[in-house]
Amino acid sequence: MDYIFYTLAFIAYALALAALIYPIVPGGIFYIAAIILIAAAQGFGTLSAWFWISQIIIAALLFIIDYAVQYYGIERTGGSKAATWGSVIGLIVGPFIIPIIGVLIGAIAGAIIGEMISGEKSWQKLGRVGAGSLAGFLVSVVLKGVLLAGNGIYLLYLIFS
Repeated sequence: MDYIFYTLAFIAYALALAALIYPIVPGGIFYIAAIILIAAAQGFGTLSAWFWISQIIIAALLFIIDYAVQYYGIERTGGSKAATWGSVIGLIVGPFIIPIIGVLIGAIAGAIIGEMISGEKSWQKLGRVGAGSLAGFLVSVVLKGVLLAGNGIYLLYLIFS
């Protein structure tokens, strides 16, 4: 039975990693599922309070990084809330229109369109907001990737020790 839990945990963790590139995939939820499946295989009582506290913090950081870094990248370049919402919508819709690279184009185009809807007409500012959206997305991918990779090594140690 443990092998089934570990296999499902591996699949859930792989989907959490896929969420780095495709934000439509709920990475934080798959990460939480992977942790619960590993705990079920290990035995919930065998895992320390430190384990649960650290995993809750990591899960919360995954959700926070998803939105806060993107928002910060747009706000830092002078973008509006409409640009932030446009970028989020673009991140979700982009991969459906153009697979793989659509997520990048969607983030930029969504932020620019959102900023245009809010009344901005300066091409220079629209370009800055698009670049800020792209930078925010890329930084969030790197931060979440480092967080997931580092914790993945710890989880592998936990499983095989």
